[in-house]
Amino acid sequence: MKSQPDDEQVAIVIGAGPSGLACSLGLSNVCKRVLLVEKHPTFEKRGSTFGMAKNGQKTLDELRPGLLNYMEDIGLPGGPGGTLVFVWWEMRNAFLHHVRQTENIELFCGEEFTDIEESDEAGVTVKFKSGLELKGDFLVGADGVHSEVRKVLDLPPVLVSDTTIYRGSVQVPEAASPELRGLLQKGIVPFFTGDGKEIYFVSFNFNERYPGRLTWFLATRLDVDKDSSLTPFTISRDNVKDESELRLLHDILSLSEEDHLKPYPKSSIVDLSEDALSTFVGGGWGGRGRITLIGDAAHGMRPTDAYGGSMALEDAVVLSRILKDGKESLPVLLRRFESERLPRVKRVYDNQYERYDTRMRKGTRLDPQPQEFMDWLLAGV
Repeated sequence: MKSQPDDEQVAIVIGAGPSGLACSLGLSNVCKRVLLVEKHPTFEKRGSTFGMAKNGQKTLDELRPGLLNYMEDIGLPGGPGGTLVFVWWEMRNAFLHHVRQTENIELFCGEEFTDIEESDEAGVTVKFKSGLELKGDFLVGADGVHSEVRKVLDLPPVLVSDTTIYRGSVQVPEAASPELRGLLQKGIVPFFTGDGKEIYFVSFNFNERYPGRLTWFLATRLDVDKDSSLTPFTISRDNVKDESELRLLHDILSLSEEDHLKPYPKSSIVDLSEDALSTFVGGGWGGRGRITLIGDAAHGMRPTDAYGGSMALEDAVVLSRILKDGKESLPVLLRRFESERLPRVKRVYDNQYERYDTRMRKGTRLDPQPQEFMDWLLAGV
């Protein structure tokens, strides 16, 4: 496909998590059609909590007018600098609702990406395990840190951390202990246990919006893969020294669904070291030709302060702006997108890496971020 006006282009987006949904909304404003593909057949209640900082919120109305008010109606103020906190799947479903209301976005579910062919004349042909083939002008990989698009691009494998994560959500009954019911009035409550290295547990209260709803997050550096006896119950039992705190954690875990007590895959990040970046052409994060990456697929970072989601929303609006205003060829515009985003993304990535090291490796409580950094971050794009 030769160069053509932006509003005649067909975009293909792989991955219908929050970043892919947001990206599709943004691209629908500048492209004729957006083909959004998700490997899961249905949209389940997955995940725990999503924090959207002010810089992420500032993107919403550019993606879709009225989206900020919609999100404010389902989120709760819950973090520094005006962060909105959501039940993860409620936030995902809000984006999904707007995608389904957008006529020029077509959603394909249950389709597993396998390969892509590209050329200047034919654009991109994206292939799926079922035999489905989609044709478009360019491809955006928004399929998370374990991105299949990254693999097709032959980019370096992700760096697997020594941290295992569990996430869950519970409905606290009226008959629960006063201590557990009390968490419903306390917002975000971090529990630092032992020396801070073996286990880190946080609860999030959504009682104001969803009465009785509490979500939780547990991170541990213990080797769960090698020791099958390690579960959230045994990890906390062996590492929480305060008996009242242990009872509280076990009350929460006892109310959790069985699937929430299973570990997520090891926490992983994309390698954005200077050595890795020096191997990429065009000053970006590894896209080539008519293919680019956004969100965790491009720059998955440590989840220390939960900035990754808002950075993905920034990706979505910056990509749409560049495609709308740029006059160069698509490959040039996609490399410009990556190279313009990289300095800001790298600063946040490095910040989160250092703070993770402080909390999980050294077992030290984190100090608040410097005000200069927060002002710069929350100003957004």
